[in-house]
Amino acid sequence: MQQLVRRLSLSLPILGSMFLLSSCATLSKQECLIGDWQAIGYNDGVSGYQSDRLASHAKACAKASVTPDYQAWERGRQLGLKQYCMTDNAYNLGRRGRELNNVCPAAITSTLQQANQKGLDQYNLEQQLENDQRLLKEYREEFDKLKSGEMLGFDNEKEARRRLLSLADDLRQTRHRINTAQTQLDLLEQMNSYGFN
Repeated sequence: MQQLVRRLSLSLPILGSMFLLSSCATLSKQECLIGDWQAIGYNDGVSGYQSDRLASHAKACAKASVTPDYQAWERGRQLGLKQYCMTDNAYNLGRRGRELNNVCPAAITSTLQQANQKGLDQYNLEQQLENDQRLLKEYREEFDKLKSGEMLGFDNEKEARRRLLSLADDLRQTRHRINTAQTQLDLLEQMNSYGFN
């Protein structure tokens, strides 16, 4: 039994390392062997990958002795980039908190970055609103407990009362931030509903 435990303890780090290395590969062995390089390129383009992505695929496929077809992959990537480099996509990336990759034609980059920034602004406001709502809930719970006489780890009643008074200010400020963020978010959603989503 001890020998089995010792073998497992020695082999687990090796297995873990193998798993980590295989999870870093951009393509599976099966994908390399099928070799639909135009489809792989299209997916990379839709995801906004740079052309150096092919080097990662080449490295992943070297284990299967497969060499990528650069021309088919680049043809597919260019088709995918047409989808990636659209205003709605740039905005939606921002709404998910992601910045636009620098892979689009220079002539439309400025427009796409503006759309992406509008999405990022909305995302950041939503995150702020979520955090402040969570904070408000915590403040309310603490306020209610202190108001009902719980000491919550304070050394004496005077400290607990001081915290209760400061919590009233914290609650007021947090509510104000929530109202401001909600108003800004409503305005952004209204403005952005005319062209992005």
